[in-house]
Amino acid sequence: MEEECEESTSLPVRYRPEPPAALARASRFTAHEIKLMYRGFKQECPTGMVDEESFKNIFSQFFPLGGE
Repeated sequence: MEEECEESTSLPVRYRPEPPAALARASRFTAHEIKLMYRGFKQECPTGMVDEESFKNIFSQFFPLGGE
């Protein structure tokens, strides 16, 4: 049993986002807008993972004033 736990911890955990309709209900975006943002993210980060520098670049495109 202990070996099984060690093996399972070596697998990366993948985040599964909420469906666009659920995100739309929880935000001020439409499901269509969320899909467009997700497509843009996947173009910038095809693996779905982003490093700090890439995140800053993407963030600055949405918030050029630093989120003020």
